[in-house]
Amino acid sequence: MSRLLRVALVAALATALVTGGSSVAWALWTATGTAASSATIGKLAVAISGTEAITTTFSTSAPRVTRPVTITNAGNVAGTTATRVAVATGSAALAQAVDVQAWRVSSADACTDAADVGSGPVSGTWADLPSLQARLAPGAAAVWCVRSTVRADAPPSATVDVHLVATTATGSWVSEPVWGGFYLNTDAGAPALTCTDHDGNWVELTWDQGGRDQSTAYAAFVGTTQVGDRQLGFFGRITLAPNQVTTTTAGTVSVDVAVVDDAGQRTGDVVGRGPVTLFTQNDGPAIRCGA
Repeated sequence: MSRLLRVALVAALATALVTGGSSVAWALWTATGTAASSATIGKLAVAISGTEAITTTFSTSAPRVTRPVTITNAGNVAGTTATRVAVATGSAALAQAVDVQAWRVSSADACTDAADVGSGPVSGTWADLPSLQARLAPGAAAVWCVRSTVRADAPPSATVDVHLVATTATGSWVSEPVWGGFYLNTDAGAPALTCTDHDGNWVELTWDQGGRDQSTAYAAFVGTTQVGDRQLGFFGRITLAPNQVTTTTAGTVSVDVAVVDDAGQRTGDVVGRGPVTLFTQNDGPAIRCGA
């Protein structure tokens, strides 16, 4: 059989298989078509950090707090990161009475209490803050300086649990939301702690537990920073050594003891407040109750 004849016979057989509905030919066509149309879809993801440091108890002497919040495009495609505010629990009136300004900064170090408000700020309250938006490449981050200022009409002795909910979007695709939470509180005067000295080596703090269950967990805080160990109501006291109280210089600091939640985060339930003083004793660090 000549070469030309063999080629003609093969071509005729292939045509007959396809036009005749052969399952073999159909399977071959389907497999080839599926492989040619496959595609890889990028991953959309977002991360948020720094919101927990916004937690504060406002007072007449400390009416505002300024903290950096970082929002990262954690996916592998470019997208727009954005936020919305959600008031989880607590006083909606307090959320409405805290004015907020947020602006982009080059780094977290540029966000301080003394920093001037930058260009193009986003303004609102913690009840209705407009979205913090930024177009970001994969892995890139936007640092927002967030300043919260309580107004004179804020309800006294109130607390609210607020969350910034972040997403990344490209086109009609949106990532799963990520929540970053914090507490805002107003201080109508916390009850005093009972503080006992132990020769400068440590102090012991106790408080009135009221009607709280003895399984309630408590922790001591200087500002928003926990100092010492968490303790349950069964134990009923917290001891603080000099190296446990984080401060830049020796001197007097105010310590709050507050209820903490199951995740170990401070709540707005402050059960006691009192001063302790760091000083030097026998050429070493020491601590005492009071100023």
